[in-house]
Amino acid sequence: MKVFIVTDQEGVSGCVCGGYGKGSTPERARSYQALMMGEINAVVEGCVQAGAEEIIVGEAHSIDLAALHPEAKLARGIPWHDCMALRRFGAVLFVGQHARTGLADAVQSHTGSSVSITGFWINGRPAGELGYIGGIAGSLGIPVIFLSGDTKACEEAREWVEGPVVTVAVEEAHSVHGALCLPPAKTHPLLIDGVKRAFAGAKQIRPIRFDEPVTFTTEFLYARIADDYALIPGTKREGARTVSYTARTYREAYMGGMAVLASVLYKYDA
Repeated sequence: MKVFIVTDQEGVSGCVCGGYGKGSTPERARSYQALMMGEINAVVEGCVQAGAEEIIVGEAHSIDLAALHPEAKLARGIPWHDCMALRRFGAVLFVGQHARTGLADAVQSHTGSSVSITGFWINGRPAGELGYIGGIAGSLGIPVIFLSGDTKACEEAREWVEGPVVTVAVEEAHSVHGALCLPPAKTHPLLIDGVKRAFAGAKQIRPIRFDEPVTFTTEFLYARIADDYALIPGTKREGARTVSYTARTYREAYMGGMAVLASVLYKYDA
């Protein structure tokens, strides 16, 4: 089975600081990258031990290619919606994932942007990155079989995925910037074991799908961001800070409601 790994950093054990417009020191950035690489490589190793035919890792935060597990390939500079179409993947796995925006007591909870987005919904349902990225996979018939992150992200995965999705909580969420964090010596074996269990139950998991037509709705921190996004053809102004985008298929909704939106956010998040 060919697998695609969705990576993030805010759900990696110990990576509790940053986001929300707050900068980071070079030392902390290097430390967080090393922690992230350890968890990514543990998930890759789990895939190897489970018999994965090919493993492609997607990059959200900067991945140290020289330190990547030798059995993986890095998709650098390729957006999620294109990554999912690179191969006929049998499964998607999330590592280092955080919970969606609006959740209390969740480490660095946000959806897409912790700076500019204050609310996000798909067909009226509050959604996070698991929801909209998992939806891209689901539109291609690919199930999400595994997720690691803080306890709140794991709860979210169990709410979204229909079937025995395997979750591994690498830290116990306490607040936006607080958690009880497990050390790598503990998390890495848990991740390897969790991935192997996920492979064993993969056939029982259904892809994340949405009724069509599909509507993405985004609430922004400032009305001026909604002003810019509302200039995109097909968007609908729902309020001073809220804009929606509706399309016939999930992929079309994603392209207008998230992929194109990202180009607007660069102006405010950079």
